Amino acid sequence: MATSIALVIWRPLPIYFLNTPFPMNLTRTTTLRLIKIAIIAVVAIIIIAYAVARSLTYARGPKIDLAAPANGAVISSLTVDLVGMIERAHNLTINGGAVPIDEQGNFKQTIVVFPGINKLTLRATDQFDRNTETDIVIVGANN
Repeated sequence: MATSIALVIWRPLPIYFLNTPFPMNLTRTTTLRLIKIAIIAVVAIIIIAYAVARSLTYARGPKIDLAAPANGAVISSLTVDLVGMIERAHNLTINGGAVPIDEQGNFKQTIVVFPGINKLTLRATDQFDRNTETDIVIVGANN
């Protein structure tokens, strides 16, 4: 049985860019076209990078920053002010009770301190119903 081997001669095809083979002659018209394409590409990259950067802040979810009191603080008075700030959230609760927040995300809530250990759970919820919880413990000194 005869075996035939077919030889295929491979020849690279020219690459076409703006209807001209590459490497092309850089005339004034093609140079201006390349500059326009480069500017459009840079603007598109900047817009996409900005959109991604803005989206990542929402992807992180809500954040709670508690300024006072510190976790484990011993409180000798009957009340204490919880002061802090939330980011990327529209709702804050302390042990299930709603806490008013201002437009910048600042909050201040007066809490009654009982003698002994008082556990407080702060829960922030964003517009996508994602939650972040922060637990703090304050100790009420016997009066």
